[in-house]
Amino acid sequence: MMDRIIIVGRGMIGSAAARHLAGLTDGIVLIGPDEPADFAAHDGVFASHYDEGRMTRISDPDPDWAVTSKRSIERYAEIESESGIPFFTNSRYLGIGGTDTSYLDRAEAAGRALGADLTRLDARGIRALYPFLAVPDDVDGLHEDRNAGHLNPRAMVKAQTEAARKRGATIVNDRVTAIRPVPGGAEVELAGDTVRQAGKVLIATGGFTDACALSPVDLKLRVFGRTVLLCRIEGSVAQELSNMPTLGHAETGAYILPPIRYPDGHDYLKIGIGTTEDPEFNSLEELTRWFKQPGSNTNQRRFRAFLENLIPVLNECRHWHTATCAVTWTATGLPYIDHVLDDRIAVAVGGNGKGAKSCDDWGWIAAHLIAGVEWKHPVDRTRLRIPGHIAS
Repeated sequence: MMDRIIIVGRGMIGSAAARHLAGLTDGIVLIGPDEPADFAAHDGVFASHYDEGRMTRISDPDPDWAVTSKRSIERYAEIESESGIPFFTNSRYLGIGGTDTSYLDRAEAAGRALGADLTRLDARGIRALYPFLAVPDDVDGLHEDRNAGHLNPRAMVKAQTEAARKRGATIVNDRVTAIRPVPGGAEVELAGDTVRQAGKVLIATGGFTDACALSPVDLKLRVFGRTVLLCRIEGSVAQELSNMPTLGHAETGAYILPPIRYPDGHDYLKIGIGTTEDPEFNSLEELTRWFKQPGSNTNQRRFRAFLENLIPVLNECRHWHTATCAVTWTATGLPYIDHVLDDRIAVAVGGNGKGAKSCDDWGWIAAHLIAGVEWKHPVDRTRLRIPGHIAS
């Protein structure tokens, strides 16, 4: 028996594509492993959505990211209702700029063109709204009030997967080890020693795509390990930060999430910053080793000093720890959503460090591409193609 379309990768883009595809046609199969219960003992693949918080908002200096995040955010309520799984918190967003205002200027322009609820603030305005922030007098801010905040990536993947199942998709909890073309389609080999065949296959395996040699075309993705720092928020500090928005720091590229409840029952504030010391990975072994480690001690010290300077009340906190994730960069700064073998195999990969907020719309595009149906979208599809690649 041949499936109609198999989606390989049950992450943020893959699960979104499965939901959209299941709304277009039958015979949809979504394959990907559950999050491992014990990271140290796990010998398979990992994913960067194993976390409780990701920033989401419409404003972005790149209009393509802004419009896809808007379209995604507008569907959050639908996904939550259909699945019965909540994942979005409207905690608001504050972008903090500096003497160079170009980042916030471009983000504001793209956001306003899409009707985002934006207010430009000076340093005094920032302190008035959020007294816990110690910002210099020469900074400015971009505040987004409505349809901005954070989403729970674990819960969003569960919601997309459950909605896809309710629409008729088959969910397979396994890891794909190989994808091969066959007459009339492709076959997908699973770690459980089974093989499935489908007319078409969509590969949405993020940073593990090249490392696992799943695409017939070398995508030349650049995959970096990123360290995040989490600070446990308790007592009077929790009260002081109860109104905290998600924060973006233009000068450093830091993203900071307000206190969020984690599976251990504690609330944590989280920061991530891309640094020049972030390791680059090319093999499965390197990636799996990284996910089993706590990350960089150097980054931990730098990030903590940065946070305590920006939010002085965090000096009272005693419990800090690091975690690891990975970011996948493309040459274009946008995901690759393109065929890699005639119309039978396509990819949808490359979050470029900010894929979560737009993932539902990237999944929407990928679903229409692999289904072979015509679609209209504000992002020119040529911008999502693999540079120099002509599908054969």
